[in-house]
Amino acid sequence: MVTSVMRVGETAAITLDDLLLDLSGLKVGDAVRVQWKEDGTLVVTPLGRPATREERAASIRRVSPQVERTPIP
Repeated sequence: MVTSVMRVGETAAITLDDLLLDLSGLKVGDAVRVQWKEDGTLVVTPLGRPATREERAASIRRVSPQVERTPIP
């Protein structure tokens, strides 16, 4: 996904589309940890409990009916 950094008041924000939010299980207002790596990579990690296998499968089915037949490891 390609996105941009936007100005929000006196801070900056990166927008995430609904597909990425759904697949990651993130919701507006959720806490995340953002880490900067020396190679310039930003890593965003949700805080809290990880989604279960069933929750991940349900998210994928909501966004792509063709994926329904694909097993999730």
